[in-house]
Amino acid sequence: MKKILIPLLLLCLTSCAGKYLVVQKLRVNLYHLQNLKTKEVEIILSDKDLKEGEIIKLWQVPEIEIEK
Repeated sequence: MKKILIPLLLLCLTSCAGKYLVVQKLRVNLYHLQNLKTKEVEIILSDKDLKEGEIIKLWQVPEIEIEK
């Protein structure tokens, strides 16, 4: 039973993550993203070079920490 539940749980956790479309590059390391399901907008700072039209999962993109 555990052999079935563990892979099923892992599959649900990885496939249910929100997917984002890279709409445009605003500035150096500043990107405009849009959630494909909910159409919510995210503006992120990232070290990774993203390309317009690329579909990504937000947890895969390393974000730059901003000190306040």
